Amino acid sequence: MLSWFQALLPKEDNFFRLFDAHAATLVKGAQALRGMMDGGEATPDWCQKIVDHEHEADDVAREVLFAVRRSFITPFDRSDIRGLTNSLDDTIDQMQKT
Repeated sequence: MLSWFQALLPKEDNFFRLFDAHAATLVKGAQALRGMMDGGEATPDWCQKIVDHEHEADDVAREVLFAVRRSFITPFDRSDIRGLTNSLDDTIDQMQKT
């Protein structure tokens, strides 16, 4: 009975895949930060890697926020999704500031 109505609704975006991708960029950023803290001649390369991972995380965050806007059904509250995404993004922003 409701299947025709559900067919009309937008499909849920894969939020958990996006959360996983965002977390993976944080791990890569943390590894680059660790390499930077070790010092040595590779320090500028590690700094650039942190910046690159921060840009990658920004892209994922943007995708999550767009998905929240266009999705009718989300796995949990929209404000919680935005809060989680902002917290993850703030984390890698702090790595870049370091």
